[in-house]
Amino acid sequence: MWPEVYAVKSENRRELKLAGASVSKRIAENSGSLDDAIYQLSALNLLDVSDTALEKISPRIDNLNHLQSLLLYRNRIAQVPATIGQLGELKVLDLSGNRLTSLPAEFAKLHSLTTLNLSFNQLKAIDLRAFDKLSVCNLSGNELTEVPQFYLGETHHLTEVNLEKNGIVVLPEELTQQQILRVLNVGENKIEHVPKYITKCVKLKEINLKGNPLKDKRLLKLVDQCRSKQVLDYVEKNGFVPPKTPAKETTPPNGQHSTGTQEPSPTVPEENIQLKIMIHKATENTPKVTFTREARSNRPHILLCIVRNFPVTDMKKFLQLQNALHDNECGRRELATIATHDLAKVKGSLRYHAAPPGEIQITALGAAAQGKVTAEKYYADLCHQADQLRKEKKRNTYSGVHKYITLLTGKELFAYLSDEEKVISLPPLTNCDETKVSSTSTDLLVEVTSSVGHGPCVRVMNALLERMLLMEVEVVVGDTVPSSPANVHVYKPGEKKKKSKPAAKEPAKVCYNRSATLTVEQVQLYDAEGQLHSVFPGKGDLQGNAAAGIFVEMV
Repeated sequence: MWPEVYAVKSENRRELKLAGASVSKRIAENSGSLDDAIYQLSALNLLDVSDTALEKISPRIDNLNHLQSLLLYRNRIAQVPATIGQLGELKVLDLSGNRLTSLPAEFAKLHSLTTLNLSFNQLKAIDLRAFDKLSVCNLSGNELTEVPQFYLGETHHLTEVNLEKNGIVVLPEELTQQQILRVLNVGENKIEHVPKYITKCVKLKEINLKGNPLKDKRLLKLVDQCRSKQVLDYVEKNGFVPPKTPAKETTPPNGQHSTGTQEPSPTVPEENIQLKIMIHKATENTPKVTFTREARSNRPHILLCIVRNFPVTDMKKFLQLQNALHDNECGRRELATIATHDLAKVKGSLRYHAAPPGEIQITALGAAAQGKVTAEKYYADLCHQADQLRKEKKRNTYSGVHKYITLLTGKELFAYLSDEEKVISLPPLTNCDETKVSSTSTDLLVEVTSSVGHGPCVRVMNALLERMLLMEVEVVVGDTVPSSPANVHVYKPGEKKKKSKPAAKEPAKVCYNRSATLTVEQVQLYDAEGQLHSVFPGKGDLQGNAAAGIFVEMV
């Protein structure tokens, strides 16, 4: 037994690190393998064997079923045993600088992985769709020709992707579905065009495109000389827009489809396309909402409406829609906050009120296991998390999702919306878990609140409903998308409006691939005395967008 292994076993340690010339010599003398006794250390949390002549990993590695970190970088490993898939607690895996050309199918069973480093191997392809907790992925220095497919479920963790020094040609639109991706390194590949849609990665702060044969000479210069923000700003305005395959207007005379390429789905003739928001009056079954004096003095502006017959077929896309609005139209929640609820889970009438945070109890969104907590505790926990993150990043102010917690600093009362059984919304912090929207939801209660003004609420609600209308609709002609964050500047309170320059040319007419209708039902708002205060949406509240072909009708 090697002395390092004996020491770990006798002292019941949880970590084993092997490196250096003497270790490498012993491995070489053992036919490129580790001491077999290592695979008996079932309590190990970390195994680190680096810079050695290691060529083989024993199939008995599945005995190390408590491993959380497996670091085998800069060795000579050409193959990974299928039993590695049994390491269910493995979070960090580093096999960089080896000789891997492929991975076993069982590799996909490592569902706890958060950090994966397979850089500088000889991998030609890899599928990462099974890794739902993956946060950091380094695949640089391989032989990839395509960006790997990542996990596309409801919850996202992927923040950093390194694909430098491969043979990648195209940045796929699927990348934009990674909601919190912050770092993307695709330097030294074969990318000629940077697509405009890459800026839909709303959290992307750092992108490396250096060393690619970019066709856009201006972009090529920016990539070499400027920071990521300037590069992304340029791509947002001037990025490459991949051409859409036109629909075939007629069928060949013999009635058979062409076999050369896949035939695109037919588009609706332009004159038949109708995009409408239909407003229906409130009925006896529509929940009534009471607005209290306390709420009026604390967070005074609220709009509510119901969207009927709206199946959420793409939950991920629906969440992205709200996140983009919060970051842009809502000014990171400083101007307004959006909440959406499954109407079937809302019980009875509603009350918009304000109370001391210690008296408000809510089951926060995504925290059903914790049960109900007071708003005071939930807010304190958020502040603690924000402070820890600020110290870790060495910043003077809060950033990201925690920035809006300062809106409640020093507040004696917190506003909230409740039904007859529970608190369903605590703006601007969270919704409740009981009424969260799911793939089985059909009727939605939509809520927008603000402490700034009624105008921001109306603008945000217009943008939200238009985006919901367009969720399953694709633009086939034209380059203007209604309510797009890229096209709208949100003026914060006190900010002076800049004089707009006259447009150089008229925007292209927007056409879509199909008709769509969004059914919106009014919600009545009553004051503390039970008198009708207002109805939303009323006449003129929803403007539509004639230039974009979106129209509003009241029935």
